[in-house]
Amino acid sequence: MGVHSLADLGAEGDPKWELKVETTRLEPQEGDWALAGDLLWDGVSDEPFASHCVVIREGRILAVCPVQDATEAGLVVEHHSGCLMPGLIDAHVHIEFSEHFPLHNQPFLTTSELMESMAERALRMVRCGITTARDLGGRNFAALSLRDEIRQKRRFGPRLLCAGQPLTTPKGHCHQWGGEAGSLEEAFAVVERQVLHGADWIKVMATGGMRTPGTNVEEAAFSSDFLSEVVQKASASKRPVAAHAHGAAGVIAAVQAGCRTVEHCTWIAKAGQWGCVDDTTIKEMARQGIAVAPTAHANWRRKPMGERNYERLCVALQQLRSTGVQLLASSDAGAIPGLSHDALAGGIQVLASMARMKPVDALRAATSASAECLGVGSECGRLAEGLSADLLLVAGDPTRDLTALERPLLVVAAGRRIEPLVPPPPFPNYETVRRKRHEVARH
Repeated sequence: MGVHSLADLGAEGDPKWELKVETTRLEPQEGDWALAGDLLWDGVSDEPFASHCVVIREGRILAVCPVQDATEAGLVVEHHSGCLMPGLIDAHVHIEFSEHFPLHNQPFLTTSELMESMAERALRMVRCGITTARDLGGRNFAALSLRDEIRQKRRFGPRLLCAGQPLTTPKGHCHQWGGEAGSLEEAFAVVERQVLHGADWIKVMATGGMRTPGTNVEEAAFSSDFLSEVVQKASASKRPVAAHAHGAAGVIAAVQAGCRTVEHCTWIAKAGQWGCVDDTTIKEMARQGIAVAPTAHANWRRKPMGERNYERLCVALQQLRSTGVQLLASSDAGAIPGLSHDALAGGIQVLASMARMKPVDALRAATSASAECLGVGSECGRLAEGLSADLLLVAGDPTRDLTALERPLLVVAAGRRIEPLVPPPPFPNYETVRRKRHEVARH
């Protein structure tokens, strides 16, 4: 069975994978089951494979192998039309908040009502193929409670990585959520509180925000030295730091401090102009392996920031990629009124268009590359032996046409299968890619 290992980032920021192939005999046990599509994309390869299946045992991938091997071993392979691939990853959501209300004008809900509303959004997400998501902030650690219920299989939803309350300045962006700090001592207390509640990430608001009145998106909210102390504090508890940063000054401070990811990264400066990139900072991002979650979402098809800012941000994203910075599929769902939490497929198409990514590169940004950047590459993001059985079956070939992601046929999350949110519409025939058996990764 084949094993993928992540090597250095390529020239355009895309992960390059070393493929090793070896043969192992399948020995099925009672309860094992196998799933196949016309095509299989493993999350890393340039093209999908034909006549391959995933063998699942107790929620994990036992093997990725030719259908013939599975049938010869005595397994009945469940076959569907379409392409089988890893489940999608949304690197930036706010599951606590409904898309039907402005971010800071959410309705009051009791604890049980809030949990049910979050659970409904989580269910929609997983039924559209989102099997992992990073939640980057809320008010009362509610997302962490949902995360734990999903882990305990009491709820159906994506694997959640949660940040809790973001660290912000007094009256800064999202100060309503409880993470205000006016001194380094207070900032350390905010970090300690998140760790105590079991947060997976620490979130810092390195600039103001679009949806918090009275804050400035262009100026840095914290100095790089201040943020460096916060990053060191978080690192002592083995927590990576994600930095919200719209303004160029905040992006620079976050990178100098060594934050693991930069959120939005719109490089706003010069009286609200987007895309005012700093070449030195981009090179430093690539050197440190800092990823960018640009939150390019489905609603950006309408270019709400204006044509000029949209084009400038496109150039910035292309420059990030060409310098070697990894972009992550991310939506900011929950913070964007009118953007559904299950609309990641549309956002992946927007990201691919803006950053001039080939479909397979955009898919990696929503699967294997994202998993590596978020620290869960050994658990998900690929179809490989030993990983969680997080699978998405779509109608069509997404490595050629990203709209296939909008046609889910079946989802498997940690080995638990679920029907898609809506039946897929008809799709055109596509040419089946056939590759020689010895060229295929067998996990």
